[in-house]
Amino acid sequence: MAGTQLRAVDLHVHTIFSKFRRLRCLGARDSYNDPLLVYERCREIGCDYVAITDHDTIDGALDLLSRRPDLEPTVIIGEEVDTCFPETGQWAHVNVLGVNEAIHEDLQRARGDIRDLVSYLRSRNLVHFLNHPLQSYRLQKQPMRFVEDVLELFTHVEVRNAALPPDQNRAAAGILEHGRRMGLTRFGVGGSDAHGMRPLGAAVTVAPGDDRRAWLAAVAAGNCAVAGREIGPVELVGQAYAIVGRYYRRLGSSEAAHHATPVNYLAAAGFVPICLAGGPLLVCLLSYLGTSGLSRVVSRSLKRAELGAAMESCAAPAPPQDL
Repeated sequence: MAGTQLRAVDLHVHTIFSKFRRLRCLGARDSYNDPLLVYERCREIGCDYVAITDHDTIDGALDLLSRRPDLEPTVIIGEEVDTCFPETGQWAHVNVLGVNEAIHEDLQRARGDIRDLVSYLRSRNLVHFLNHPLQSYRLQKQPMRFVEDVLELFTHVEVRNAALPPDQNRAAAGILEHGRRMGLTRFGVGGSDAHGMRPLGAAVTVAPGDDRRAWLAAVAAGNCAVAGREIGPVELVGQAYAIVGRYYRRLGSSEAAHHATPVNYLAAAGFVPICLAGGPLLVCLLSYLGTSGLSRVVSRSLKRAELGAAMESCAAPAPPQDL
């Protein structure tokens, strides 16, 4: 990579402002990370800028800046937008960086259709990328048709997600490599997808940039690389149970009295035996194994496409030679 000193950023981070979309009766959060503690931890482990990308909100980043406005030069306000392919209903998550309150409102209006969302993002020249492209893939389309959709819509794709199986990350990288063989300019980025504190910084995007805007411009231009590791299923399950524990501790706090409803308490009581019976463990493992297996299906399809292209190239008649 050309440029000035390389700087690392974890581009996929959650805080307590990310709501849990499933079992809404619980009133749970997808993370219980305090935004300021997230910032401090990211800086401690070597991130030069800190991107906060909560689900469909920028409140985590705004909360951080309301408490510590002096941190603004090193904070990237982002948002993980929940969208879908309307023809199949497959959900997708698109990370958007450099968001403000007006842009956030526009994103919420456009997110019902992934193509409308991407069209808006392109019109505003916002840095964006498809997160964990295969986490929601369940053969809603033939593998190569889905690959074509991804390459048509996105120049940047998350190819290193610390919370997902290596098979998913390899397949995501394979999608971009397939695009490059087709002559498309495509780039990979990375982030931890941390919902707890421990995985923060497990995967990062590295790019040059002496300030936040220059760094984002380098990523937009593809002058970036990924680094880091997957945390693995054991740590992933541990993170899930840690979040469950924090949910119940928060439910018993004085703060919960202002937000929790009787329905939340009833649902929480009913969820206890599910947790004790290993429900979170089962969900984590099934999702992990399912994503891994279907990622391998996509990788095999990519290999077949590569082999088919090579065979066609070999079978093509040689151009006539001048005598």
